[in-house]
Amino acid sequence: MAVALRTDVARRARPQEVSDRPELALVPAAQRRTVGRVITAVILFFGLMFAVVALRAYMAQEQMRLDELNRDIMRARAHYDELRAERALLQSPSVLLEKARSFGMVPAVGMKVVEIPAEVAAEVAASVGKIDADIASTTESKLDDFGRIKRQVGPRR
Repeated sequence: MAVALRTDVARRARPQEVSDRPELALVPAAQRRTVGRVITAVILFFGLMFAVVALRAYMAQEQMRLDELNRDIMRARAHYDELRAERALLQSPSVLLEKARSFGMVPAVGMKVVEIPAEVAAEVAASVGKIDADIASTTESKLDDFGRIKRQVGPRR
């Protein structure tokens, strides 16, 4: 078995060269990985900080929009309440009485309800040719269709 060993003697035997170049040193691999991890962590940290700031800005914008919508809703409710109050005032009996008097209307002296028998109403409607739509229209139920079909088919035994 052959093993090549390098001894300190072989290293000393080389003549030392004088040069301007600095002496290079080998950086261990573990130290290079640590530097890479630190740089990655710093970039990730600042990225997360930027994301948090952007999210807070977006939330502030949306809050401003919600505040504006709430103000609009409050204005609409106040306007609705004003309109309801105005409607109630216009429908009050005293205002209606004033309006009726301004149009020249007077209160009724007495009131009498006259009932018309159904036969008389039907006779007048037939003579004039006017029949209400609810009287003229025939309403059939599903049982009427069943009865017609049953008569045509006949009983089964």
